[in-house]
Amino acid sequence: MLTLDTATFAATKDNPGGPIMLLVDDGVEPHGPVTDAEGNVSKAGAAAYLLAYALLAGFVGYLFVAI
Repeated sequence: MLTLDTATFAATKDNPGGPIMLLVDDGVEPHGPVTDAEGNVSKAGAAAYLLAYALLAGFVGYLFVAI
């Protein structure tokens, strides 16, 4: 995953022309649902994501009502 090279940015942030912003590959791949060898999402993984999104939606809904 590409991230900002903070060392270069911090060292050049006071340049008159502006800082140098470099994107470097940190080697960490974004993750998603767990899949099997054929690339299919398991039923347990899909249920876990469904539960997580339902909890998130309930929390956001609660914030709308409470505030």
